[in-house]
Amino acid sequence: MAGLAVVAASIDLGELLWLERTTARAVLLAVSAAVFALAVLWRRSRPVTALAVVGLGYLVTSAWPGDQVTPTPALAQAGVWVAAFSAIAAGTARLRLAAIATLGAFVAADACRVLWSAEAYDFGLVGLLYDTAVFGFMPVVVVAMADAARSRVQLAATQAEQAERLRELDARAAARDERLRLARELHDAVAGRLSAVAMRVTAVGHVHRDRHTPEGEALAEIGREVGAALGELRGALDSLRDDEAAADLVARPSLREVEALADQARRAGAAVDIVTTGEPSPLSHMVDLAAYRIVQEALMNVARHARPPRATVSLDYGRDRLCIRVDDEGAPQGGPRTSPTAGHGLIGMRERAALCGGSATAGPRPDGGWRVDATLPLPTGAAWHQ
Repeated sequence: MAGLAVVAASIDLGELLWLERTTARAVLLAVSAAVFALAVLWRRSRPVTALAVVGLGYLVTSAWPGDQVTPTPALAQAGVWVAAFSAIAAGTARLRLAAIATLGAFVAADACRVLWSAEAYDFGLVGLLYDTAVFGFMPVVVVAMADAARSRVQLAATQAEQAERLRELDARAAARDERLRLARELHDAVAGRLSAVAMRVTAVGHVHRDRHTPEGEALAEIGREVGAALGELRGALDSLRDDEAAADLVARPSLREVEALADQARRAGAAVDIVTTGEPSPLSHMVDLAAYRIVQEALMNVARHARPPRATVSLDYGRDRLCIRVDDEGAPQGGPRTSPTAGHGLIGMRERAALCGGSATAGPRPDGGWRVDATLPLPTGAAWHQ
């Protein structure tokens, strides 16, 4: 670019000094220099504007009144080449065609002007060769070089896109391998132990046939809880293995089962009230599962820590969000309750809410007891079932 500017400026200064040393010619060269500067400045940020400016500048300088023997300033021609090169190399297909058409129009106009001048003035062989090279050969070179640059840019973009796809596939493969490893660990360790507990509970139930005693009812409750845990664990394992068909066969926990959660806490000795306000609306799978798990964790903490274990679950369905609040009135059992910044259950609640775009907090109430607050967004339309 700098070399082209130096060569063009040298040619124009030489013509000014030896061919047409006039004020009009000096003004013409100044205009040409300004056009070239605008072409360099706008060729990338405003390629259309740059092409229009250099085209207009070239027409003005070509029609500038003066000696017809003196050619159009080289700086004006160089400005057209610079703007056309950038438009062809990096512009859209339509802009590329516009740049080529502009170059072709100027070549035709210059050819007509040279032919007319050749009849009126004797340029000689050197002059004809110069005009042919400048007005005919250079535009062809500009188009060829710009197309080559355009091909290199497109090739680099394609290679970058393929590399990005390969990285994405590698990341997916690594994530799938990690999920499979985790599924194997959960199956071999947790599922195996839960199955053993279920078999032992069943065996004890057969030994103690009277199910109406407190021990029998406790064993039956333990059996149901273990069976439910096994069912949910199998669903989670199927999801980890990407076995969507199998996962769909397993019933997903839903906030619609909040009464069942309350009954479960009541069987553990807690008193639970459920208050629902607003119009319940369909929830996406992610929000539904997160809400269910948050209420489940909060009620489990009430049964474990609050004395007396009494809680109120409030579900407020708003227009665009679901607010969940679980208040208990009990003092913590066995010292201060776990802070909201510790414990996997509280961390899990915050993570589940964050995955849905919501938030969850837990902490002591001002008037005693403990409070869990969660806000989950309610997407609309097609996003419900994502």
